[in-house]
Amino acid sequence: MMTQTHLLLAAGLWAKPGQKRRNVAIIAGSLIPDLSIYILFLYAMATGIPGEILWGHTYWREPWQTLSAISNAIPLYLGFLIAAFLIAAPKDPRPRWQSLPALFCLAALIHLATDFPVHHDDAHVHFWPFSYWRFESPISYWNPDHYGGLFSIFEALLGLALMAILFRRFTARWVRSLLAGAMILYVAVPLFFLWTT
Repeated sequence: MMTQTHLLLAAGLWAKPGQKRRNVAIIAGSLIPDLSIYILFLYAMATGIPGEILWGHTYWREPWQTLSAISNAIPLYLGFLIAAFLIAAPKDPRPRWQSLPALFCLAALIHLATDFPVHHDDAHVHFWPFSYWRFESPISYWNPDHYGGLFSIFEALLGLALMAILFRRFTARWVRSLLAGAMILYVAVPLFFLWTT
């Protein structure tokens, strides 16, 4: 799925108005699995690597594959989540799953859980460091040869529904402006991939 859909999903599940630290933890957790991709993209822009070389060659080389494996490692986030449960402050009135570290891990895990079934030939290594196995789903969130066109429609509708939920929940203008910006990415990201491949 596209990064903004992961962010909207985690925010739709757990973000609350007036709770800045909670919301930052959720947003950071929803973004962290894609961090290696954005670092790679910035590297490619700085060094002038064309899109077809970037995604067809550079992405599949080291250190990018190891960075991607680490940022998409389900065991890593599960381990951090267990640690968050164990070290949550005993006098904190919130349930342990609502501690900031736990929310960060939950947001990352929801990202990974929703990526797992929609990556075909670009599948991630989700079980690093225990395995380098990749689940090559019959469905791709972007590749038209693997239902990417249909999934893109579903994802856009999901994004719209999540934005409607967040628009109702958050009334601050800056939040609503960010949500509108996220909607622009639903058009910009697919156009980028069409242009560079």
